[in-house]
Amino acid sequence: MTSSFSLIVIGGGITGLSVALRALDYGLAVTLIAKDRVEDTTSALSAGMIAPAMEALTEPQPDLSYARYVAAQKHWPAFAADLGLSEILEMAQPAVWVWSGEAGPSPDDMMARFTALGAKGQVMAEDDLARLGFQAPLQGIEIIGEWLMAAAPVLAFMKTQFEARGGRWIDAEVVQVAPRSVVLSDGTICEAGHVAVCAGYGAAAFAEAVPSLKALMPIKGHLLDRDGRSDSALAGRMVRSPWGYWVFLDGLTKFGATMQAGRADAAVEPGVIDSLKDKARKFTPSTVAALEGVTPRVGVRAATPDHWPMIGRDASGVYVATGMRRNGWIYGPYAASVLTALITGQEPPEGAEAYAPQRF
Repeated sequence: MTSSFSLIVIGGGITGLSVALRALDYGLAVTLIAKDRVEDTTSALSAGMIAPAMEALTEPQPDLSYARYVAAQKHWPAFAADLGLSEILEMAQPAVWVWSGEAGPSPDDMMARFTALGAKGQVMAEDDLARLGFQAPLQGIEIIGEWLMAAAPVLAFMKTQFEARGGRWIDAEVVQVAPRSVVLSDGTICEAGHVAVCAGYGAAAFAEAVPSLKALMPIKGHLLDRDGRSDSALAGRMVRSPWGYWVFLDGLTKFGATMQAGRADAAVEPGVIDSLKDKARKFTPSTVAALEGVTPRVGVRAATPDHWPMIGRDASGVYVATGMRRNGWIYGPYAASVLTALITGQEPPEGAEAYAPQRF
């Protein structure tokens, strides 16, 4: 596989699979190498939110964050249509932001914050909140245009599509990378015209050969899973607040998540779980069962010093798409558009220079 029309992708999460599938669309022969099963990736563990307004509202520069997230989100519809996932986007329930009305802003003031970003939505009536299981003093706003994916099943489907379209999947650990080859832990050398590292914080292992990856930092995250079908009012919903988020999928409810900067271990910490449960209880819907039956999960995300992803060609010649922090699901198809454009000699999407790895 030394043809310039071949590509090795390292990483089987949302970013790696997005890049690999888009590269197949461009006619490249693609090999994806993953050390973890799809269901064990941080992408599969996550809530699967594609939610620009909800993510941006709590960030230091909400206007900039929202603009960049929306620009990335716009790459999802065509990507979803190609895979047969459009119905998930089209059936998306409005996202809900809830907060305490006792000491917080008024509903009109909170709506004004979202409107200032460019988001569209409406203040929820008390009866509408009650139907979702939220009681006073909680207030709520519905935001349209935010999407929710059932992370693990969607990733499994994407893997199936990748292999059905001729992609080659290798379950293995990569120990060395170069612009046109990788070395596996058993000594096997795989060659291609291009190599793309899309492995989340695992990409930091290749920092000696790919200098920009030295900037990666880990962020450990705890969240809670609860098996059980949500009632019809909550199914397909995401609910966010100053204390965390709930997502209600078909057969699984998730609450999260912590952001423990500088931590890369996968140990479940009982004290952190207790704190997470306390936060969940601040806005647990009355229709949700008690938190005693939840399963703690831990994942490690990758971040950069400026909190923005690295998407582009490293000075070494290796392509990278990593450092998405908590926004891998927003950026997956966008990262695919950028890398495939660079690899095939086309113009990348406007604004892609903001994510250039060379900035570090």
